[in-house]
Amino acid sequence: MAEGKIKINISIAGKSYPMTIDAANEELYRVAAKRLNEKITEYSKIPKFDIQDRIAMAALRYSILALTTEQSSSLGDEDVEGLYALEERIRKYIKA
Repeated sequence: MAEGKIKINISIAGKSYPMTIDAANEELYRVAAKRLNEKITEYSKIPKFDIQDRIAMAALRYSILALTTEQSSSLGDEDVEGLYALEERIRKYIKA
């Protein structure tokens, strides 16, 4: 096993998944699995959902959350242009 790597078992929806991960990320993996299992359990309140439906809906929810976070944290071209314009105004002000 590579240095700094550990073997863990993560349980999702009652199934165990063995993994080899960086030791520094163990807590991240465990918390992520716990949250995913909580969301899967939450979807069990919908009677017509089987386990596959619950897993799919939980995965969709976290995918939407990840995409929303990516989109809100990334700057668009207009934002970058605005920052360059602001920087130029500040440079002109400092020179004056």
